[in-house]
Amino acid sequence: MHTTSEHLSEFAGEGLRTLALAYKDVDEDYFAVWTKRLLFASTVIENREDQLAVLFEEIEQGLKLLGATAIEDKLQEGVPETIACLNRANIKIWVLTGDKLETAMNIGYSCNMLRDEMNEVFIISGYTLLEVQQQLRSAKEHILGVSRVISAGDVQTKDMTADDVFEETLIAEYALVINGHSLTHALEPQLEHVLLDVACLCKTVICCRVTPMQKAQVVELVKRHKKAVTLAIGDGANDVSMIKTAHIGVGISGQEGDAGSSGIRLLLRSVSVPAAALAGARTLVLLPHV
Repeated sequence: MHTTSEHLSEFAGEGLRTLALAYKDVDEDYFAVWTKRLLFASTVIENREDQLAVLFEEIEQGLKLLGATAIEDKLQEGVPETIACLNRANIKIWVLTGDKLETAMNIGYSCNMLRDEMNEVFIISGYTLLEVQQQLRSAKEHILGVSRVISAGDVQTKDMTADDVFEETLIAEYALVINGHSLTHALEPQLEHVLLDVACLCKTVICCRVTPMQKAQVVELVKRHKKAVTLAIGDGANDVSMIKTAHIGVGISGQEGDAGSSGIRLLLRSVSVPAAALAGARTLVLLPHV
């Protein structure tokens, strides 16, 4: 376990996509019953993900670890330039990925979403609600504190809020990186507003090691509390919930994604957008080749 963990950290630090391998012998009769339960759970309408998670947890017990593999996952040509154009259009880009923290950050640097010249990269990795709360509040206070210095001499800066300070924080660039286990606590009702405040004050937001449900919850959080049009783009079956939650959802299949394997060749989903959300909004038109 220790050796494999070291290998995984080393691979992830190099930006490689990692895979741990393990096995166990399963009784044929038990597997036949388990497979039927899996088929049933995959077709239910309510709580499908929860039921599948229980079944996966059940069979993924008592496994013998074999080791780990890693492959290079290169960015498609033009990705950094495309992201730069979207940023110049004032479109906020949040990355929601299942990758390990090290891999997600490495990819963030390779596509220029994270840069060495950024003032601060806040990493939220607490395991308890209290730890996550402290880390988020510390990040927010740091950003607002710097903005007070920038706005020195203005009496009103004593009671600055996240909305008040938005223009000032454009001068100083920050990034927020949050782990999946921390995001679980950050999405609780008592912390979601703090999470949203910090995220909106940052130039870049990366949520790593997140589940398909958490991806959808992050999109829903923005829809509920911000006058913004949300666009979700995904290339796999684990992105479907996120795609369906956004105002505009785009599912793409191809060399880079596995959406085709889940029956999604090209999914375009659009819903009516509140008029308030369109005020001052920019429009992004995607013209995919089908």
